[in-house]
Amino acid sequence: MRRSLLAAALVPLAACATVPSGGISEGALRQHIAILASDAFEGRKPGTAGGRATEAYVAGQFAAAGLSPGAADGSWLQRVRLVPQKGDPVLANNIIGRVRGTLGGGETIVVMAHWDHLGLCRPPGARDRICNGAVDNASGVAVLIETARGVAHGQRPLRDVLFVATTGEEMGLLGARAFVANPPVPRDRILAALNLDTVAVGPRGSAVSIVGRGMTGLDPVVDALARSLGRRVDAGRGANALVRRQDGWAMMEAGVPAILVGGAYAGGLLERFLKGRYHQPDDDVASGLVLSGAAEDADLHVALVRALADPRRFPTAATPHPPANHALDSATNPH
Repeated sequence: MRRSLLAAALVPLAACATVPSGGISEGALRQHIAILASDAFEGRKPGTAGGRATEAYVAGQFAAAGLSPGAADGSWLQRVRLVPQKGDPVLANNIIGRVRGTLGGGETIVVMAHWDHLGLCRPPGARDRICNGAVDNASGVAVLIETARGVAHGQRPLRDVLFVATTGEEMGLLGARAFVANPPVPRDRILAALNLDTVAVGPRGSAVSIVGRGMTGLDPVVDALARSLGRRVDAGRGANALVRRQDGWAMMEAGVPAILVGGAYAGGLLERFLKGRYHQPDDDVASGLVLSGAAEDADLHVALVRALADPRRFPTAATPHPPANHALDSATNPH
């Protein structure tokens, strides 16, 4: 089993080393999800062989995407001590990659998605014991990896960008809380965070909504950019019912503006998933994925990261204005 897990973690590196033209493809996302949500990874429970294989896979994909290690010790891994309600603590890792901005100064945008799931969630003898977590949240990790690739291979952003695959979300946002308690950059230099969670439920053309609308200063940037890319915007606040149920909440509690953005959070799409396959063994690739909207959201996130990383498009009082002859990054051609 150890050899098969290691092979599954390493084989796709060469296949994903190039950046597709014309935007992020459904095929690239499907490849990541098929691996992360395979039975070989045993549901990605932290502290297990499947959890360690997941950490290795994400770190390898970050490296192949062109990121540099982003943890405080210069590695890819931030060690997290997970305390379950029963039993001994479990050690697992957040995986952190970095794209250095051209301005310097340390101002940082964070993009995050949790890699963990429930592992073997049924007793021995059950027909299917593994909660594979294809939608929740292999799909978010897939978008995280491909967004990182798009940012790293395009024109360098002005501000720094950290890409963080967190552990322990299913245990109470523990990985995100560990990250924000001990970030690799000063916390007051983190200007915004974008979380990616349960994205493979909306078709192409779904309206862009925000989990956290009205709770940060990020709404105008998101809405304007989404419309510029031809996306409809749902300006309602119904998706805020989910705000405490995702890693962005740990960031918000610490004073970092954090949101979920995309086409999965409005129109009852996510609610139908939550009432069905959510945290069940049939949240797997065989039961179906909706990747057209996920690919569209991935392109949106590449553009959104570039916008938030540009002080002219997302200004803060502490940021020096970049040189006037520095070309604006394109929002419509992220690659």
